[in-house]
Amino acid sequence: MSENFDLIAVSPHPDDAEIGCGGTLALLSEMGYRIAIVDLTNGEPTPFNDDPQVRLNEASKAAKILGIERVTLDLPNRKLLDSIEARMILAKELRRMRPKIVIGMQGMTPRASPDHYQSQLIFDAAVFYSRLSKWEDIFDGLEPWRIENVFYYYTARELLTQSQPLQFTVDISTHFETKKSALLAYKSQFRAHPSYNPPIIDWIEGMGRYFGSLTGCKYAEIFYGSNIMTMNLFKHILD
Repeated sequence: MSENFDLIAVSPHPDDAEIGCGGTLALLSEMGYRIAIVDLTNGEPTPFNDDPQVRLNEASKAAKILGIERVTLDLPNRKLLDSIEARMILAKELRRMRPKIVIGMQGMTPRASPDHYQSQLIFDAAVFYSRLSKWEDIFDGLEPWRIENVFYYYTARELLTQSQPLQFTVDISTHFETKKSALLAYKSQFRAHPSYNPPIIDWIEGMGRYFGSLTGCKYAEIFYGSNIMTMNLFKHILD
């Protein structure tokens, strides 16, 4: 059964989208738009957690804090690879959810999980497959869905190149605390207690302040794409 979402952020693991664009998701949700994160994997196993259900519960809590919905697909963590099967699984979800805007993870992360870049390859292909006709039998009768507005979020771990696409920022100053609370819901990942949580807070504060300094606000998130960029681009598209 098809639905209609305004914006979907695709994440290789629970917490990646929160790091890259959690403030923007919370901002748009508060404005009344229907927003979701689609996690390609459940993110497990990880060093700090022995029960996958714990991370799923944390992801659900983080989504509630942001005021959004969440879907977790059944692709394999640590072994995520761009394949026809993975592309089809995500493309089917895009046909079902019918978003106006999609945001994927940007670029390679050489010092972090290789799943990240694989997720971008899967994302790009799935956006294309979502619109192809004469494939309804493969997609359980779901009609093609064309997505014209495709962007990428950034988490300050990505390898930047001279051929970076156009970029713009979104002011999340009023929603930075919401973003921080959502990330600290992942206790199994960030050990969110007084003796351990400064690293994740320092990371997102430093990243948010730097991007904010580019446009004269306190905290911001940065996005990449090939479309004409303005700070109010998401709202312009959604309206």
